[in-house]
Amino acid sequence: MLLLDTSFLVEYEREFAANNVGPLRRMVQGRKDAVAISVVTLGEFAEGFEDKSQVEMFLKRIVVVQLSRTIVYKAAALQRALSQRLGENDAWIAATALVYDAELVGRENAFKRVPRLKYSPLKP
Repeated sequence: MLLLDTSFLVEYEREFAANNVGPLRRMVQGRKDAVAISVVTLGEFAEGFEDKSQVEMFLKRIVVVQLSRTIVYKAAALQRALSQRLGENDAWIAATALVYDAELVGRENAFKRVPRLKYSPLKP
């Protein structure tokens, strides 16, 4: 599974809005496995829209992963283990990726500090 962080999702949506098949769209289109976001990412992304139907239409091909007790406990353990805590939303997103053994893509440098996280930072 490919899990998209909010920073990726925002840039991905910009490519769609500009009708541009850029590097992010090519990355997603080339995947054979599921492309997903955390429900936390959905909340962050939705802040940029007044009409939720626009959000839902854009996300129709993306799986939205709900929080579970397993993710909750993974996020708690992650925050305890790190010498410098992640932001709360980043902790939820990282825990989701860890629980689903997903590759996480985005621009957050904080994810680089998470042990065993398969994180692929986007190039500037």
